[in-house]
Amino acid sequence: MSRVARLRIDDWSVSVSLSVAEKIQALHGNVTVPRTAVIGARAVPDGMAEVHGIRTGTGLPGVILVGTARDGDSVTFAVCHGRAPAVVLDLAGQQYGRIVVTVANPGEIVRGLP
Repeated sequence: MSRVARLRIDDWSVSVSLSVAEKIQALHGNVTVPRTAVIGARAVPDGMAEVHGIRTGTGLPGVILVGTARDGDSVTFAVCHGRAPAVVLDLAGQQYGRIVVTVANPGEIVRGLP
């Protein structure tokens, strides 16, 4: 069993599969959106730097950020471990406007999305 979130992408959906610990930290379960809802994707060097606003979940600056962040009308679901590279997904018509997840291979994931 994985101890960190995994970003899973298929022809129909994009899912953030959380570990049991992350589900507790996020006060949330896995997040799945239709692949057609992804209107933009980019790789960033520091996922935590992309998340702003009032947070629900677990956060320790520079160490972990797991949960939901609300900044005005913007709502982000984030799973960030350390100040590591991440994928930022911009969404349309979903509960979240963005998903930010630290991953080992952000450039490869971004190339596979719109």
